[in-house]
Amino acid sequence: MYSEKAFEILDASINNAVFIDEKAKEFYSETSDLEAFAEEKLSKDLYNTFKTNGKNLTVHRFVKSNIDEPKTIEYLFKGKDLILLDWELDGVSGLEYSLNLLHKAVSSPNINFCCVYSNSKNFADVPLFLDTYFSGLSREQFESIKDAYSHFESQDLQNIINKNEEEILNFSEENEINSETFPIVELKDKSILYLVRLIYISLEVDKFFITDNQLDKYEVLNTGENSFMINNTFVLTLKKDFTDDADYGKLVKRISEIVIKNEGSFFQLLGLEMQSVFNDNESFIDNSILKSSTEALFQFRNHLKDDKAFGTIIKKLLLEQATLKLRTAKLSLLKTDFLDSKTNELADKEPTHEALFNLNVFYNSVKVKSLHPTDVPNLNFGDVFKGSGKDYYLCITALCDCLYPNKIDSNFYFAKGEEFDDLETALRLGDTAFLSFLPNGKVVLWGDKEIIKKPKIKQNKEESDENFKVRKESELLKIENEAYKKFLYKPFFIKPKVYNVEDNKIIESKLRIWDITNKLTNQGRNHDLNYFEIEYVSTLRDDYTQRIANHAFGHPSRVGVDFAKIQ
Repeated sequence: MYSEKAFEILDASINNAVFIDEKAKEFYSETSDLEAFAEEKLSKDLYNTFKTNGKNLTVHRFVKSNIDEPKTIEYLFKGKDLILLDWELDGVSGLEYSLNLLHKAVSSPNINFCCVYSNSKNFADVPLFLDTYFSGLSREQFESIKDAYSHFESQDLQNIINKNEEEILNFSEENEINSETFPIVELKDKSILYLVRLIYISLEVDKFFITDNQLDKYEVLNTGENSFMINNTFVLTLKKDFTDDADYGKLVKRISEIVIKNEGSFFQLLGLEMQSVFNDNESFIDNSILKSSTEALFQFRNHLKDDKAFGTIIKKLLLEQATLKLRTAKLSLLKTDFLDSKTNELADKEPTHEALFNLNVFYNSVKVKSLHPTDVPNLNFGDVFKGSGKDYYLCITALCDCLYPNKIDSNFYFAKGEEFDDLETALRLGDTAFLSFLPNGKVVLWGDKEIIKKPKIKQNKEESDENFKVRKESELLKIENEAYKKFLYKPFFIKPKVYNVEDNKIIESKLRIWDITNKLTNQGRNHDLNYFEIEYVSTLRDDYTQRIANHAFGHPSRVGVDFAKIQ
């Protein structure tokens, strides 16, 4: 059932595609190279089968100069849903062109799928080339990895990188490959499977292509089955089939079968289906607003006398309109029969703590990026920043004051939090505590940090090791469960703190704030203004921020009482 749903959603989401190959046959061109005949026939067959199925396919015969032609790149990628990209766009030496075009494709936010589509002899190495190119590592860094693991033979790593996960992890453990000793510090949070591939690449570094240009930092996930998520684009490798691919249905079926094998496929397909709902059936503007007039809208603008407020209100109305439209949409992946079948399929599979953490990140926060690189975002309600050490700061200043900081003399309210290191405990607590799950891989607890005290449990003299282990786990679990219950009822202490923000523009993800709290020290009151920089991490969704803000601002109104107690 999942396979059928995936095919239907992919089919609906693909409207405009492009096939890029140096041997493709464009319209009105003559066959000039007998070696290109197979690709020329394929390009013609692809065009016809896409057209027959109501889809638009652009066939482009690549030439080297295209790389430096911005308008050609715009023509190839703007408004496209699917890219079919040949791997060697100028023979073996054309790998650089293919990687460059792939870089441009994943930099386009509208492209959902990019297929490295080829029958190259080096096709099996494509995932390793992608690992290398999009790693963000320089040649010097690859050389440092090579030096650290020079005692390995590349053949040893080549034999292991295509094994299953368990075998790779066993190999890593036996050979002391771990994230703590890996020479590139910024990669220490990556999976061991990825690090093992990088070691192999480093040992054969001259075989792969490392860009000399500084690429944007990409979020790259190797999802298995020789497929990747690079930013928001699903990149998969697909061997050309000169017979079956002349049938659009078979081609899309091949793509969908790869898609459903990656871990994030459900969310990706859900997003595609939602996008199709908007594209095909819905609009942001309805009859009620069309009955009004442009004059009335601009009179409203003149009344506000503030374009920032006017723009914010209009965008909020459009978002609410979109939300209302989606509420009535019938998404096939959310139908009970499909959800039941998927639940039964996953009945014996437990999600990892990391997977649950990432789902919670999706629930409660989003990293806001401007649609235009030159725009500098303002400090806003829900913005989360990291300070020094394990300190975090959450802006809980009302949105209207964030828009007009002069009204509050640039004195913003923040909640201060601290990293909560025990992921398992955080997942047990869920929404009973004021926790936030952030895209930098950290959990933050806002307010006083409660530590569950786990007493030292001693083994009885006549108690076996096995019985002691069972009893210890049982007693610790009971203690933890009792501690968790306190989070349901205990009035947490989240004190709103005031910081002065001289410039509310978040420049290069940084913000400078002044601590204007009057602190009591051994020498008396400290009236100094202590300023420091904090770095933007993410923005909590409104409901999650409002919950914390409500509690923080409600704290000063609480009343404490004392009774005599029996000791």
